[in-house]
Amino acid sequence: MAAGRLENVTQTISRILEGYDIRLRPNFGGEPLHVGMDLTIASFDAISEVNMDYTITMYLNQYWKDERLAFNAFALWGDNQKDQTGEIMIEDDGANDVITLSGDFAEKIWVPDTFFANDKNSFLHDVTERNKLVRLAGDGAEKLATGIYQRLSLSFKLQRNIGYFVFQTYLPSILIVMLSWVSFWINHEATSARVALGITTVLTMTTISTGVRSSLPRISYVKAIDIYLVMCFVFVFAALLEYAAVNYTYWGARAKKKCKKNKEAERKVFGKAEKTSTCSADDIIELQDIRMSPIASLRNRHYSNTITTTDSVDSTKFPPSFRIARSYGSSTRSGLRYRNSRGQGRPKMLHAIKRGASVIKASIPKIKDVNVIDKYSRVIFPVSFAAFNAGYWIFYVLE
Repeated sequence: MAAGRLENVTQTISRILEGYDIRLRPNFGGEPLHVGMDLTIASFDAISEVNMDYTITMYLNQYWKDERLAFNAFALWGDNQKDQTGEIMIEDDGANDVITLSGDFAEKIWVPDTFFANDKNSFLHDVTERNKLVRLAGDGAEKLATGIYQRLSLSFKLQRNIGYFVFQTYLPSILIVMLSWVSFWINHEATSARVALGITTVLTMTTISTGVRSSLPRISYVKAIDIYLVMCFVFVFAALLEYAAVNYTYWGARAKKKCKKNKEAERKVFGKAEKTSTCSADDIIELQDIRMSPIASLRNRHYSNTITTTDSVDSTKFPPSFRIARSYGSSTRSGLRYRNSRGQGRPKMLHAIKRGASVIKASIPKIKDVNVIDKYSRVIFPVSFAAFNAGYWIFYVLE
């Protein structure tokens, strides 16, 4: 009985393939052919952010109706399905009868040319045979499981697990930023310690950013992790600049105080010298001769070489030649000063800029204690970084 059924199936398949043209679709020249499809994703095997591709394992089912492959159940079962009265036991017309065939049968019939639009490489599993199956219904309906395919247009929305990046990138960046704040508690005179700490944190943030960029795809838009790393770098670099401001304020103020003390000491010394020193007529004439001498070494000689402590001398007793020379020399010097001031004239715009800068500088409160900068930084930097993190995570997590 089983041998008879197998023989009938073989004859039926051979009969329906006689004159079958694989190059023509069903209903050729008539109505469009409706091809159904369902796709089941078995697993995501690999996802590469750098190459921007992924590998999936899936089941592809396609079904359509080809009337040229229709067969009758009477031809399959023959007299074996008749009872003793000669009546047929099958109640339907054979449309629900299905023959299950191997995948090789698909190479003898027409199949849809379905394709993947972004397919790089695809293959059929072939353990132990090629995973392809054809089911042929009695009314000509066909179902091709995992058919011949090359291109199929699909869209997947993937959600990355954030836990990996939190421990790999975000947490180290937060710790590096917090490490840069340690310099605010170090003495401002410890230049080497604070500069080394600032440069180390800046270089560490640069290394983290480079590593993250190398593991992510090169795209034209800004990623969320890029924004976070840039802001962390800004906070670290700002901590280094904060010490530069502290150092400049501290040492600049000391230099100004020292210069001011030196000037005051010079004024006191010159003031005492003017009050206590007097000159005789002979000494003044000798000094006048030295100033008018063509020898530079004599002209530049200090007044102390000729000044002696004697009784004060009335200027009316000076020789007329000395009085004329002294007045001439003073006028010459004043003339030189006038020419120099005229030659060093600045444009009006530059003068206005300097004037505005001086006004701004005067309006800025002077910091007498540089420790005030560190005290404010100990509060401003953590609060600003906490506010940035709150806004960042609220925006991207809720999105």
